[in-house]
Amino acid sequence: MRSLHLLTVPEKLLHTGFIFLVCIGLLCAEAYLYVTHAGLDGKTGVTLKDIQISYYGNRDSSKLQTVLPTMLTNAGVPKEQWPQLQKTIDTWVVGGQTKADYETEIKPILAQHCLMCHSVAMSKQLHNPPLASYEDVKAVAKVDTGMSYNSMLMTGMVHLTMLGLIFWVAGWLFLQTRVHSQIKAISVITPFIAMLLDFSGWFLTKQNPDFAWFVLIGGALSCPIAMMEMGVALFDMWIGLPKFLMQRIVTEVPKTVVRTATA
Repeated sequence: MRSLHLLTVPEKLLHTGFIFLVCIGLLCAEAYLYVTHAGLDGKTGVTLKDIQISYYGNRDSSKLQTVLPTMLTNAGVPKEQWPQLQKTIDTWVVGGQTKADYETEIKPILAQHCLMCHSVAMSKQLHNPPLASYEDVKAVAKVDTGMSYNSMLMTGMVHLTMLGLIFWVAGWLFLQTRVHSQIKAISVITPFIAMLLDFSGWFLTKQNPDFAWFVLIGGALSCPIAMMEMGVALFDMWIGLPKFLMQRIVTEVPKTVVRTATA
């Protein structure tokens, strides 16, 4: 394959379209992870504690109590209403989780604030637990032990397969640029290593919450570096790169020419 800057305009347009769509898709994936992880500890943004709660769980309370702040945030419930709603949920969970109290106290809260994302239909799309019936709610009112192994294996299959292919194409495009060979070598392998670190971190954190750093580091280095590779490829293809990034090309004089000149 020729270097990207030597391609014809139709070839450049083909690669440009791919780069833009994939980068937007990766940004959406990062945003989805942020929304689903942020606020699990009751604080703004994604913290180490959020990662621990996602995979190890909050074993001091039920999953329903743990994710309630996120659900209330997504539903746009004013914060001054949170304490009363949380107290009602906590009282029901600790008080035996009776069906009668569910019908009078819990069901109206969920119907008003949570079923927009946790109905049976939406749960299938968003991979959230449904909260449409007493049995659904009681299942998540148990002690929160984090994401199940089945969910991690299913999510891992999708992530590793799709991101592996995206990282391969991003790396292949990056290899066609005029960047230094040493930078290429480090850049193309990093997303794969980072994704394996992230994936293994899920299972390690499930056993010990101290391994949540693996998930944070892996997530921070996988998709962003792949997007960086495609961004550099885009610039080299259409505009060019700064000289400090470019591979120095040394033109060797053939030995036969040297002998002829000396003769």
